[in-house]
Amino acid sequence: MGVDGLVVRLVVVYHHPPSKVNKHRSSAVLDDEWPTFLTRMLVSVQTIVEKEGSEILQRCDDNGHTLAHWVCLGGHSHILRYIIEMKGPVDEPSQNLVGQRPIHWACVNGHISIVDILLQSDVVLDIQDNKGCTPLTVACQYGQTMLAGYLLGKGANQQAVDKDGDTALHWAASKGHSEVMRLLIYSGVSPHQCDNYGQTPLHLACISGSLTAVKELCEQDRVAINVIDKNGKTPLTLAVGREHHKIVKYLQMESKSRTSLIPRLDIWAILFGPPGNSKGPLLFFLLNMFLWAYPMYIFKCLPETWYELKNIHIVFMFFNVTMWIGLYHCSTVDPGYLPRNTPDYERAIKEVAHFDEWKQGHNPLSQLCHTCHTVKPMRSKHCRICNRCVMQFDHHCPYVYNCVGIRNRVSFALFVASSTICGSIGVFFCFHLWRLDGWQWLLKYVLGIPELLILWTITVIVFITTAYHAATNLTTNEHVNYRRYKYLQDAKGGFSNPYDQGYRINLLEFFHLRHPARVDVVDFGHVSVV
Repeated sequence: MGVDGLVVRLVVVYHHPPSKVNKHRSSAVLDDEWPTFLTRMLVSVQTIVEKEGSEILQRCDDNGHTLAHWVCLGGHSHILRYIIEMKGPVDEPSQNLVGQRPIHWACVNGHISIVDILLQSDVVLDIQDNKGCTPLTVACQYGQTMLAGYLLGKGANQQAVDKDGDTALHWAASKGHSEVMRLLIYSGVSPHQCDNYGQTPLHLACISGSLTAVKELCEQDRVAINVIDKNGKTPLTLAVGREHHKIVKYLQMESKSRTSLIPRLDIWAILFGPPGNSKGPLLFFLLNMFLWAYPMYIFKCLPETWYELKNIHIVFMFFNVTMWIGLYHCSTVDPGYLPRNTPDYERAIKEVAHFDEWKQGHNPLSQLCHTCHTVKPMRSKHCRICNRCVMQFDHHCPYVYNCVGIRNRVSFALFVASSTICGSIGVFFCFHLWRLDGWQWLLKYVLGIPELLILWTITVIVFITTAYHAATNLTTNEHVNYRRYKYLQDAKGGFSNPYDQGYRINLLEFFHLRHPARVDVVDFGHVSVV
């Protein structure tokens, strides 16, 4: 098996990693067999080299790529070290129009350990391909924030441009990678710089249709929004031409607010929310309550059933009060926002270049938020809608128009539980009135009753989910995305919850009746965040 055959095996492994292979097939590689499989891959390389000589490492496949390219793309550090040991090429460009080197391929998938090995082997940090892209540019193209931070910490040229005059920030904006954008701007890349076509990063964000990137540039960096490129196009006209309606609406509002001498009161945004953060679900709930549910209850249900069902009415009224208290508190209180622009973030960024434990799997950048410029404790997450990092982030709830986190999870649970009880009693009242008045009563309210059932079904599902998460000391975000978090996985990659201490203790912690038994520490050498 020559270099082509070995490349084929590496390509198969890259496209079909063990976690994604059907484990019922005999040819699958199980998770616990992965280290053994990698060892066999290394042995295969060694066997071929011993048989045909180290010159085989110099060869390219049919597309002009060396073995080192595929090794770097797949993140096989053990094979890369062997190639370096055998004096094989690890910095040869591909023999094609782009001419990328193995370090560029490593940046596609964000393999920091691979890049670290290459830099130790004297690969140039800012080496360019035939299109002028540096490793930093490629990392930003693919949204590899942690690798971009590593490269910047190592001294990568943040002002480097490709053949079209685009900086790494231009590429990040065009791909909608807002977190990479924040890191680059924080590191000194200008958001106002134009490329060879006279386009700023805002132009490219409007072309790609990334509202988040547009808002980042306009709100946090106050970039000029009426810059005309060499084709006579502004960011707004580009967004209009590509029918990115939310961006068009946002830029029109932003333009009016900047040119008006009087602060503009945006009634539409106040009533229905700004672009990308609609109040629709909350308004749907409120309109149903005040235009149908309460009038129906006051003028129809209450007069006919008060004396017969007095105690149930009292319970219903009580939980209506608790429901509104829970909704008001949950929607208005700080859910647990982390502070912005912290000294810990700045220290962590500066220490990247001195952190030499990548090969052990430690990553000093995984807990950094480059939008908020803060260090995130475990279980926290950046909410793209609120644009803030939230402690013990659960989810962003459109029905309360706020994030649910450590400081408002109790009021959210109160709101959901009260809504479920009120909805259940409401369904009971409908059934009771049907028994009194027959089908004619149901036909009068043929639209309202299905809406009640829809809202009631939603609240029941959310209540069961909330109760389960409270009882197991888990958040919705962790439940849905546990594969993204190594602290929620066992040695074989299966789910494991280190915070689960039994229902009683979990519930006490959820309701803040007991201090968490587990203290999460994020260590960045000299930086320790509890």
